[in-house]
Amino acid sequence: MHVVLTPSWYPDGNRPHNGSFFRDQARMLQRGGMRVGVIALEPVSFWQARRELTADVEEGIVVVRGTVPTIPKGALPGDRVAARAVAARAVRLYEETIRNLPESPGNGGAWVNPDVVHAHSVFTGIHVGRYAAEHWGAGLAITEHRPSSTDRNVHGWRYRALRRDLKRAGGRAVVSTPFAEALRDYWRLGEWRSIALPVNDEVFDVPRPADQDRQGDSARALTVCHVSHLGRNKRPEETIRAVARLARADLAAGREPTRLLLVGGETHEIEPLRELARAEGIEQTSTFTGRVPHDEVGGLMAASDVFVLASEVEAGGTVLAEAQALGLACVATPTWAGRFMVEPETGLVLPAAAQADDNALVASLTEALTRVTDSIRAGGYCPEAIRARARQRFGEATFVKACRELYEQACGEITGSAGSTGSTGSTQ
Repeated sequence: MHVVLTPSWYPDGNRPHNGSFFRDQARMLQRGGMRVGVIALEPVSFWQARRELTADVEEGIVVVRGTVPTIPKGALPGDRVAARAVAARAVRLYEETIRNLPESPGNGGAWVNPDVVHAHSVFTGIHVGRYAAEHWGAGLAITEHRPSSTDRNVHGWRYRALRRDLKRAGGRAVVSTPFAEALRDYWRLGEWRSIALPVNDEVFDVPRPADQDRQGDSARALTVCHVSHLGRNKRPEETIRAVARLARADLAAGREPTRLLLVGGETHEIEPLRELARAEGIEQTSTFTGRVPHDEVGGLMAASDVFVLASEVEAGGTVLAEAQALGLACVATPTWAGRFMVEPETGLVLPAAAQADDNALVASLTEALTRVTDSIRAGGYCPEAIRARARQRFGEATFVKACRELYEQACGEITGSAGSTGSTGSTQ
């Protein structure tokens, strides 16, 4: 099967972490036996847009990059037209690059033309994806990742343009079940299937330090970890305050205080957090790494015991899957991601009341962390059991199988507009 992804953002040399999970997913599909390409056209303001497109071959995957000029907030019509115009040039460049690959048999369309186009996030991915699917007579699938995709006025230009192209998609997926319910009600196009964000298989093999087997040790310090860009949505301040309360309770109980590890963020984001840790009395037991290479994050997380994601809004939560793949128990707020990714045997999801205000969140986080750390010391939340469950839910094989099913659905249910031709040969 030949699939082309049309993500709405994608990593490049200047922003290697921008949508790195899309690159990971492309490589998973490739390792799963598919021929994979990428057309990544990112929406930007008119004054930031550039006309040139680039094409690179990255580990056997043809990646076409470019930008689409857009109107802020979709105040006027034209986004769809602009996206399709750039998509037409990008498709031609993709075809040319494919034909020039050393293994190409020549100009044969059967080898060049994809079977399915998989858009990621509606804006601008679905506009680009629909054009490409119509051009190639391919199936069209969509996976939504952004909570903001439900923020548009349902009577606005942009909503109507996006919905028009979403109707063409024979397979629609989303990264969590609660999010799927929201998209069903918002777009009014039927059901959306849930496909959990996957974890690279090598993450499951990252070793945990030998001293991490702490079950039954009531005195030894445990480590609470958080990984993010440390923006306000991730609630790092509340996480620090909760860990500080837990650490003080540990000292009162005669055991080593719980430690805190915060991974990510820039200097200007870290310094206020470091000051807060100092004010809370946990500066000596807190570590702020700043931004670290992606391939080093797993080792840092594996040396921890509990992962916290206290986001205000979170649709998918790849980091929750990664934490479980490394054997960590998770504590999460009741976001779409939290309710979907964390199960009773792998951690705790805070009650809805925790999101009432900052103080309520700190109190709820403290209670949950106390329950989880007490359970770990008593022998609960076995890291290997958590890893095994994570492989079932988030492993590459599970993800590739789910994508194949989505693609088969997309190819078998091409329902595009009149005049377009799908991979089944039907006229749309």
